[in-house]
Amino acid sequence: MIRGLYTAASGMLATQTQSDLIAENVANVKTPGYQEKDGSAVAFPTLLMERVAKEFGDVPTAVPIGEMGTGVYVNQYNIVDRPAELQPGSNSDLALTSPGFFTLQTPDGLRYTRKGVFKVTDQGELQTQEGYAVMGKNGPIRNLTSDFKVRLDGAVLVNNQVVDTLQIVNAPLINLQQVGDSLYASTGQPLQPAAQVKVQQGIIEGSNVDIPGQMTKMITVMRAYEANQKVIQTQDSTLEKAVNEVGKV
Repeated sequence: MIRGLYTAASGMLATQTQSDLIAENVANVKTPGYQEKDGSAVAFPTLLMERVAKEFGDVPTAVPIGEMGTGVYVNQYNIVDRPAELQPGSNSDLALTSPGFFTLQTPDGLRYTRKGVFKVTDQGELQTQEGYAVMGKNGPIRNLTSDFKVRLDGAVLVNNQVVDTLQIVNAPLINLQQVGDSLYASTGQPLQPAAQVKVQQGIIEGSNVDIPGQMTKMITVMRAYEANQKVIQTQDSTLEKAVNEVGKV
């Protein structure tokens, strides 16, 4: 009975984590380049329940009566790989219409993003709004003018001359760790250059959050939370009777 309290409590904690992820997704529905997150729930190890019976003479025999679960927990966060809506932007804004991520140079090392809201500094360097340098195959992309062009294959042109090519990498989502609303870091696995690149200039990739799906998921999570809550209340009521009433007999 006590074990049942822990099992139900673990279910409440798992649904609370799922609820927090949904809240984060909804809060970033208008964040450019944001990738929807989801949590994977797995079960704790199950226990084989047995009862001891004397079915063959006086020798106690263990008779299996089935398995008992010991609860669930959210073991990892997944990034939902779903196309997002494209929106018009300025000349320095870029959007990836193919799999992959832009590469950025930050004080904490290389980071990756699909948020292509960029700017050209007075020194001619392509940067994010936060001041992170956008990386090309030859390093930070520099020597740009305000009317620079970007080809579909990621080549950056100034006066019709290629000055660099955007460093676009392919990364399995399991190899990325979110470190910001739309910023990711490698978990240690080497990231490979994208084989096929499609870049659109003057376009911004929006958030890929599915609001109707998130609302449906929120209802499911709330019902699961309430169900576990009722289980705990029932267990608590039973324990109260066992202590206050059965103990008097």
